[in-house]
Amino acid sequence: MDIFIGIAGLVIAWLTYHKTFNSDLTEEKNNLLGVFLATQKLHLEVQEILQDYIDLYDGENHQIYTNVSFGQLLTLYKKSFEKELSDKVFQDLKNNKTYTKSNLKIFQNMLEKQQYNLLMFKNQLVILNIKTI
Repeated sequence: MDIFIGIAGLVIAWLTYHKTFNSDLTEEKNNLLGVFLATQKLHLEVQEILQDYIDLYDGENHQIYTNVSFGQLLTLYKKSFEKELSDKVFQDLKNNKTYTKSNLKIFQNMLEKQQYNLLMFKNQLVILNIKTI
C-alpha cells in the first residue's frame, strides 16, 4: 500500500510539472501576442500625437515637463519602441519555443502595465487639447 501511494504521488507530481512547464502554451501565447500588438499600436499613436504637435506648432523645443521637450520625449519613445515593441521583437516572441507559462505571464503583465501608462499619457495629451481622439 505504501508503494502504491508513493507511485501515485510521483505520477501526480510529474503530471503537475508537465502541465505547468511543458503544456501547450498556444492560448497563453496568443493572448500575449494580442496584448503586444495592442500595446504596439497605442505606442505608435502616442508617438504620432507628439509628432503632430511638433509639426503643427514647431514645438520640438517646447517643454512638456520640466526640462523635457516634446522632441526629447518623442526621441525617447522611438528608442523605447525599437527596443521593446518593434516588429522584430514581435517575431522573436512569436517564434520563441522556450517560454514557459510563467515567462509568458510575466511578459504579459509588463505589457499590460505599459499599455495602461500609455493610455493615461495619451488621455493627458487629449485633455491638454494637443490632439483630439
